[in-house]
Amino acid sequence: MKLMKLVLLGSILLGLSPLSKGQNIRGSSHDFTSKTQYNTTGELCIVCHAPHGTDATAVPLWNHNTTSQIFSTYIGYKFQGIASITQPDGASKLCLSCHDGVSAINQFGGALQGTTPVPMPLTTNDRIGTDLTNDHPISFVYNTALATLDGALKDPSTASTSLGGTIATDLLDVNGKVQCPSCHEVHDQTIYRFGKISNAGSALCLTCHNK
Repeated sequence: MKLMKLVLLGSILLGLSPLSKGQNIRGSSHDFTSKTQYNTTGELCIVCHAPHGTDATAVPLWNHNTTSQIFSTYIGYKFQGIASITQPDGASKLCLSCHDGVSAINQFGGALQGTTPVPMPLTTNDRIGTDLTNDHPISFVYNTALATLDGALKDPSTASTSLGGTIATDLLDVNGKVQCPSCHEVHDQTIYRFGKISNAGSALCLTCHNK
């Protein structure tokens, strides 16, 4: 009986954990509940997620128009074994659906919520734009083979993170790719700039980079 109670309690806590993330959005730059020029519903989650009529090809219950921009991709240091970085995909493309500085924040729910498209009111630092040539590369596979060829990266299948697992389990997407959420937790503002891991002492960088 005691074991059953513990299992039930654990299930409840796990079920509530995504809701607690939502509480960390309130008051952050991802909170559009009071910004009626973008969101006339007053809802917190709906700009990105909804329970019905969403994009089944994106992250769960994705409710926002996805950027159609062509991006200039990273052109700096070339990883051994990767000739070039491809166009953003996965969660990174969804992030860029606002942070490209072109797509409208009020394009959600399958139609414009306002009278005219309203681009994201980004600061210079947040307006990533379509030129990604000088930004950290994204949407590439980071695996043992790449780490071995490159020599300056840790093996994602064995190297641990401060989150409790390995790089592969904690930071990469389901396809083993580095994406925006590898470094950022969009639902949690408690770490500076929605960081997934604090970068104090370059801790986030040194999680993957063998320096």
